[in-house]
Amino acid sequence: MRNKFFLGLICSVLCLGSCEKEDMDALDGPGAAIIGSWSRTDVIPSGRSEADFRYFDMVITYNFDAKENYSYTVDFYGFKDDNPEELIGSSMNKGSYEVRGDSVFMKAKVHTSWEKGFRPNPESILLNGEVYGNRFEIIDRTLTLFYISYPADAPVPTQMSYTKVSQE
Repeated sequence: MRNKFFLGLICSVLCLGSCEKEDMDALDGPGAAIIGSWSRTDVIPSGRSEADFRYFDMVITYNFDAKENYSYTVDFYGFKDDNPEELIGSSMNKGSYEVRGDSVFMKAKVHTSWEKGFRPNPESILLNGEVYGNRFEIIDRTLTLFYISYPADAPVPTQMSYTKVSQE
């Protein structure tokens, strides 16, 4: 009887240990590295010709959480020669993501946007988003997404890099 008890105890400990190892592997897997906020700032010209250009900042941020939710936000700031710190518009997609190997697959579910001059109240629409994937790599504190863009004449391999700004 005592042998069965000890055998049962050993099996229970091994099962608990293997469950803990699976949980730890999930946390240490490729998806764990992408969790957090990643951002980049682009300076965008606006105007009819180079002589008329005025420049503003566009800040793009990805947020990935541990529950496989993500958001992709594009914030637009005032012109450099006018009010560069003023947020004048924003666009955000929220949805879910999944990491498989070296790729992240995202599905946008809700889009919300507003713009100071044309639509000052945020409007949201539900999306029947298609899942789209990007190969990614993380080196130091830089996330690079690799994807195909489609200009007018042919598909072009493209990449964008983002700097980690915070953990989840």
